Amino acid sequence: MIERSRIQSLLAVEEARFVESHPRSQALFERAQKSLLGGVPMPWMVRWAGPFPVFVAEGKGAHFTDVDGHDYIDFCLGDTGAMTGHAPDATIRAMAAQLHKGLTFMLPAEDAIWVGEELARRFGLPFWQIAMTATDANRFAIRLARHIT
Repeated sequence: MIERSRIQSLLAVEEARFVESHPRSQALFERAQKSLLGGVPMPWMVRWAGPFPVFVAEGKGAHFTDVDGHDYIDFCLGDTGAMTGHAPDATIRAMAAQLHKGLTFMLPAEDAIWVGEELARRFGLPFWQIAMTATDANRFAIRLARHIT
């Protein structure tokens, strides 16, 4: 069995190495603590295993690079928001084309019909409702359950 004190000393060495190799992330974290609660934009990000999170500079495919130049394989992929990888070329082209037409109107557009038709074709269910968040999806499920029961 490894002694607790040995684990603590190994952790201290690794944390010191992390701090030394991530000076820009540390500086951004210190700056962020002046305007973001916990120094991060979302509360779950504060649970980073080290003394501060790495700050991302960019991503492509299954990789991202932090502001200190370290490359990572991203096993989370934006919690499925980037399921097909970061910055896929086809998505960038489609988004660039749409930017010239506007992004959000709080009203339906013909594209929404195409999405509904395509989902029905692919999955065989006739009706679809689009949820933008997990909260929306849960709300929809509760409403449906209330309607059925």
